[in-house]
Formats: sequence, C-alpha cells, structure tokens
Amino acid sequence: MAGRVFISYRRADTAQAASWLFNRLTGHYGRNNVVMDVDPAPYGGNLAHAIDANVATCDAFVVLIGQHWLAVTGEGLHDPNDYVRLALESALRRGTLVVPVTVDGARMPVNGELPPSLAGMAGQPAFEVGLRSFDADTGQLMRVLDQSISERQVTQLGPAHGLTPPPGAAAPPAPAPGPLPYSTKPLSPRRRFGTRTLVLAGAAVIVVAAAVVFAVIPRGHSGASASGGASASSSASTSASATSSGRGSASPKASASAGSDAAKVILTDDFSTQGSGWTDDAHQGAGTYTGGGYRLSVTGANGVSEISRPMNATNGLGESTSMNLSATVDVHKLSGAPQGYGLGIAFRSDGGGNVYAFLIEDHAVAIQKWTGGGAEVSDSPDPVTTSALHADGSDQLRAVVQTADGGQAVHLELWLNGKKLVDYTDKDRPYTQGYMGLYVESISDSSSTAGAQFDNFSVAKL
Repeated sequence: MAGRVFISYRRADTAQAASWLFNRLTGHYGRNNVVMDVDPAPYGGNLAHAIDANVATCDAFVVLIGQHWLAVTGEGLHDPNDYVRLALESALRRGTLVVPVTVDGARMPVNGELPPSLAGMAGQPAFEVGLRSFDADTGQLMRVLDQSISERQVTQLGPAHGLTPPPGAAAPPAPAPGPLPYSTKPLSPRRRFGTRTLVLAGAAVIVVAAAVVFAVIPRGHSGASASGGASASSSASTSASATSSGRGSASPKASASAGSDAAKVILTDDFSTQGSGWTDDAHQGAGTYTGGGYRLSVTGANGVSEISRPMNATNGLGESTSMNLSATVDVHKLSGAPQGYGLGIAFRSDGGGNVYAFLIEDHAVAIQKWTGGGAEVSDSPDPVTTSALHADGSDQLRAVVQTADGGQAVHLELWLNGKKLVDYTDKDRPYTQGYMGLYVESISDSSSTAGAQFDNFSVAKL
C-alpha cells in the first residue's frame, strides 16, 4: 500500500525547502498521497478541523524546522491556534510517525521551548537536510519513509486513505511511534533540481534561459493553511509579436488598458513609511526599507527567488486573493549577473512554488509561470525583443492578472514604460488565487545576487 505523507512547515521559515520536498515526494508517492495545503472550506472554514481530518489520512508526518521555526510573530507554538502546533498535536495524538527534518543547520528545540503538548519532541533526533545537498538528503529521507511506512502498515492498521472524518470527529487511539530509524549525519553536497520557465518575452540571449530547468520558490512562499501547498501546473506562452497565442482566448471584457477607468486603486505605497509592512517570505532580511524605496535582493543560482508581501495591506491584499488586479511599480536594478536576474511583481503565489512572475530581465521582459509541483511544460514560448528598457536601469513595470472564462483561464498583461509587450491568456490549469508582492530571482548558472529598489507601488482592482 502506498504511503501518504503530510508536510508541515512555516512559510516564513522553510517555504523553499517545503516546495522542493513536495516535488520529490509527489514524484515518488503520487500527487494524491502528499498533503501540504489544507483547505478549511469543506469544514465550514474551521482550520483546526481541516488539519485534523487531513492528518488522519496520513501514515507519516514530516515537519520542516528552519532557523526561525520558533521565532515567529506572536506566540508561535505557544499559541493554541498556531497551525503548525495544531497539526503536530493531531499527528502525535494519533500515533502517526513524526519525522522532524532540520533544514540548513537548524537545531531541534530543547526543553522549555515547546508547549507541554509537544514536549516529547524536545531533544528528539532529527533528519538533516541541506539546500545544497537536497537531492541526496531527500533521497535518503524517502528511503527512510518507505521503510518506516511499510513496517508500520504491517504491524498496525493504517489510515483509511482518501477518507476524512467529519469535522469534530474524535480520532481513534493509536500507539505512540517508536524511535526514528535513521542517523542524523549530514550527507555530501549535491546540486539541486528544479523546474522551468513557462512564459518568456525577451531578447535572443534569454532563449537559453527559457530552456533551462529551474527551481523557484517564492516563491514563498502564506495564509491560514497547515503547510503552504503546491499544485502542478503547466504552460503559458507568448508569440514573437507579443499577442495572445493560438491557445489563448480573447481578453476578458474588463480588459485593463493603460489608464483604464475601470480600475479602482486600493493600495499605494512610496515606502516612505513601513505602514504596509512588507515582509519577506523565504529569506529573512532579503528586503529592507531605505527611506525612499524598498530594496529586495536574493543570492543564488538557477531560480532562487524571493517575494515580499504587504502583510498589513487592507482590502485583502495582505492575504491570498482571487481579485483581478493591475499593479505598477518603479524598478531600479541594483545588482545581478548579466542575463541572470529577474525583477518585478508576482501574482497568485500559493506559497509552494506556483506563481505568475512579471519580470524585467537583462534587455528583456518576461511573464513566467512557475510550477512548484514539477509539471512538464507543454510548449515553449518564442522570444520577443524589446528596446523599451531604460539605459539607467530604472523602469516602470505594470502587471495585469484577470480570471476569465468562469475560472478556466487567466489573462495576463505586462507593460513596460507605458508600452504593452506581453498579452497572454493561460488556459492550462491557470492559477485563480494567491498572494501578490514584489519579486526578485537569480537565474544565472552560477551564484549571483539579483536585487532591485522598488518605489511608487500602486495596485488597483479591476
């Protein structure tokens, strides 16, 4: 019997590792046997019931622990309603195999750092995973999970896969899990895996980048879920004339042309104050207020990225939203290897790797559709050259995202310095909701820093 695994993590702590792990586990166990994002809607919006019901279907519970797993806003694990705590308590109560996984040198909590309901975890040996040795480490982790799940299913009745108890139903008692069957010695480094760019409009030099396999998280990576999910998605493309491809449908009626009267501005920010509370999803300290703008940077290679979101924004902009939006921002490049960076705006990020990214690149612009689940691309976009980029590296980017065809398509537009360069409708499992924010990524083959200073951000509801 195939095992079913629950992945728990904090988006502000280990979102990138969680997305990569989701990719590995779904390829091994199957998409229906890996749980990351928990939807409370079927449980009357009750997150606790949703978490408990999903944990009940799993054979193993993997909890990712990063450097800031304990140091979160508010009470963290000492808050009875903390979603990570709720999930852990549910797994421990049911006797589910709990595998703590420390990421990039993080430590396990010690006595006194955990609430009484989780005290048994203090000092427990943890499986160690490094972002630079991710393939090798997670390969060993999967072998451990395979063996442990198989042994447990032989000795006790496993969960009823595919079934979820009704909200409020009591969990049957189960024996406590035994010792963890692995050593904690870290493995040797190895280059990580990735996915690839789906929509790209740019100069001929970007053609090579469009064919490279990338791993991008935001991808940050938020919201009231038990873990921050990812779902496989596929392609989007744009023609050389920067019009919708043959697969795309006509633009929605509420088409967002420049200066559209239909747009209603719901947030403006010149970053002179910290009122909107821009917060980084994956890399602590990646973003900072400068007094005259907001600087965001990330260092890495092959698709390492960062999203910064306005956590204090009203009108639902600090949360996952399905709103049709148009956003503009002034982007000034700070650093980045030639042909090796992307700077701009992200829309509809699910916190697990699925996101639309509207980017300024080297002598090019691009719309990228990233998929955190590792889905293959059904086609490749044609490059589109542009001379609209300013020589001083300071440009205005405008991004538009609108759901169309009753949720069966999403229309995307990218404008640069008042000129529309990409107009595309994604009909292949489009993203219909998620988080928005500022976005940077390093896409060079060797490690480099991609950074920008953003100013005069404005977003309108269409």
